[in-house]
Amino acid sequence: MRRMIVTAILSLAFCPMFAIGQTPTENKADQKGESTDFASYYPATKVGHQGLRIDYNRIEHPGAVFTVRVPGIYADIADTPQYIVNTEIENSQITQGRGFVAAMSKTGRSRELKPGETVYVTKLQIKNNIIHFELLTTEQTVLGDGESTRYRAEVNFHIDNLQTTAKAPEVKKIIDAIFTDAATANAVESKTVDIGMSTEQVKQALGNPDKIVNLGPKTIFVYKDIKVIFVDSKVSDVQ
Repeated sequence: MRRMIVTAILSLAFCPMFAIGQTPTENKADQKGESTDFASYYPATKVGHQGLRIDYNRIEHPGAVFTVRVPGIYADIADTPQYIVNTEIENSQITQGRGFVAAMSKTGRSRELKPGETVYVTKLQIKNNIIHFELLTTEQTVLGDGESTRYRAEVNFHIDNLQTTAKAPEVKKIIDAIFTDAATANAVESKTVDIGMSTEQVKQALGNPDKIVNLGPKTIFVYKDIKVIFVDSKVSDVQ
């Protein structure tokens, strides 16, 4: 009996929060499949280890690459032992953690991520109405002492009704305004449409269409100057 109790305590002690690929019983949205669908938008990047320490400067299995679109995301050198000040995003407003802990955690080597800078997602956690991302720059920066390092950011999205009525595509649209996949970011900048783009990527690039024509598996977005034709929700032709 004592052995069973000890085993149960150890199991609880090492039980992680929800991350990409994991399904917590506490996450009501995940029971509907929404969180699982949402996590699929952000394939995780696996980093290396040195002994018991995480080595963020060594990428073992790269995941998807995302482009930062706005300023204001706090980051510090990736392997810093100090707490990284969290960036809080709610109703499109970006703020950074405050208070004594945040003030003591800021180092002389911290900075903000730049618009256009590319990042990996190394962690995704969902709890209550918050989605937590750990972002890691794809490129290394050479510091003044000659050390090369990536930068790491901890970002919290506060989203109303996340675990009740929010849908994965709607949540992704909120996050797309802060950082998004390269195809969407490029389309927004150039306002071009490529074969294979999704309906959401086209809306990001061109805005909402003047008219939508639904023809079963085929959908047509009608704009002032062009028509974008989708088959199975992917661009198949532009006229």
